[in-house]
Amino acid sequence: MYEDSLTDISDAAAAQVELIKKSLPAYLVHSGMAGVYIAFAVVMTFIFGQSLYQTVFEPVRGIVMAAVFGIALSLVIVAGSELFTGNAMIMSVGALTDRTTWSDLGTVWSVSWIGNLMGSMLIVGLAFLAGVFPDGSLLASVGSYKMNAPAIELFTRAILCNWLVVLAVWSNFQLENPVAKLIMVWWCLLAFVGSGFEHSIANMSILGLANVVVPGAAGVSWQGMAYNLTIVTAGNIVSGVVCMGAAYYYVTSSYGYSWNWGLEDTSTQTGNVVVSDDD
Repeated sequence: MYEDSLTDISDAAAAQVELIKKSLPAYLVHSGMAGVYIAFAVVMTFIFGQSLYQTVFEPVRGIVMAAVFGIALSLVIVAGSELFTGNAMIMSVGALTDRTTWSDLGTVWSVSWIGNLMGSMLIVGLAFLAGVFPDGSLLASVGSYKMNAPAIELFTRAILCNWLVVLAVWSNFQLENPVAKLIMVWWCLLAFVGSGFEHSIANMSILGLANVVVPGAAGVSWQGMAYNLTIVTAGNIVSGVVCMGAAYYYVTSSYGYSWNWGLEDTSTQTGNVVVSDDD
């Protein structure tokens, strides 16, 4: 079944734990890179979207914005960085297979989320200083909605969003062809952006930009940003852990596979997939 992918993901989880132990500041910077890459995509997406906003091309604006956002996860995966929403699945698999601990999961999640926020805010500040949003009406509209939407709506949209994002990350472990990997990333992100789902790391830069480009706009505030990120982060975790990590672990282990990592130090051990005699 999926034992090879789960083993690779477990190894990736253990590698992240070792990186944090070696240098917390370096891991924070590495996580900041993911925030930067996602924010780059957000800036580009909203520049494209603003050019079509409230014009005769308004009906295709959503499709265009969804189509260009694929650069976000493409950069994260190809260039290399630590994205919190991907770590929701990776670290849960590591804990479920006993490659890492649940305490490790909490540490990696916390540091990667903070790093993602730092990177996002860096690009928000630079984009503001660069003056790339002379018209912030689209940011105001989107930001106001996200900061004031009902909690249950944000939570369920966040579950649906990271289900798709983590499917793209999962596909990266399933596929070997780099072109195929990028195609899957593009399709999954097209689906999530086009459907209007909620991604906590993307929202860091979207809502940050709304606050600095159109301060004082109706419904836009830093408190609203905190409200959105709290709920959306929780929803992203649910889909990363339950809908993807735990689901694939359950399916694979139920068919008789188990993981025997041995007694070696986790920094050097490799996974061995064991098939039960009943299989």
